[in-house]
Amino acid sequence: MFRLMPPQRHDADPDRSEVLAYIRENLRCELGRAIRAFNSMRNKKSQVIVYDMVHRQWRGCDWVPPEDEDKVSLLLRTINELKRDVAYLKTSVKKHERLFGQLERKRSRKREEQEEPDSEVEAQEEKSSPDVDSEELERKKREEEKAANRKAYNDYWGPIRAALAADQEASAPSVAPRSSPSDSTAPIQSPWENAEDEVS
Repeated sequence: MFRLMPPQRHDADPDRSEVLAYIRENLRCELGRAIRAFNSMRNKKSQVIVYDMVHRQWRGCDWVPPEDEDKVSLLLRTINELKRDVAYLKTSVKKHERLFGQLERKRSRKREEQEEPDSEVEAQEEKSSPDVDSEELERKKREEEKAANRKAYNDYWGPIRAALAADQEASAPSVAPRSSPSDSTAPIQSPWENAEDEVS
């Protein structure tokens, strides 16, 4: 219905807008619905109605002027707009290609930097022990791993054991406690009895 709409002017005031009047006429609806229909039809996704920037008017996307000269000028304008769009897309694609190239170069540099230290260490090991065979290297690695594990074990458990030993020494009494009358039935010697024995 609106793809062949002839050019119409739009105004900020809805009552003076030719486009809204045309939509209201064809849909036979109130102004609010006509505004919603206009907004949905001019949306970039649908583009049922397009804006002609030369004449500053809205028209249907399939509308063509009745005269041949006007048809040619419209087609030329459309072609020029498409060329501009294509040029813009080309520049954006080139920009993204440059960014991808920069990222690839950065990634390859990081890989090279990571590989260089590893290769230097391997070369130094080969220079220092050219006659050592692989079995001895594996044995040394195993011994180093065991020593590292032992050290880690002692580092972890050593302070804990020392703390436990200190707690046991602190809590262990140096003299055996005297038994109270409630704990045992044996007679308890009072301190004044000891004093009488010493005097006599």
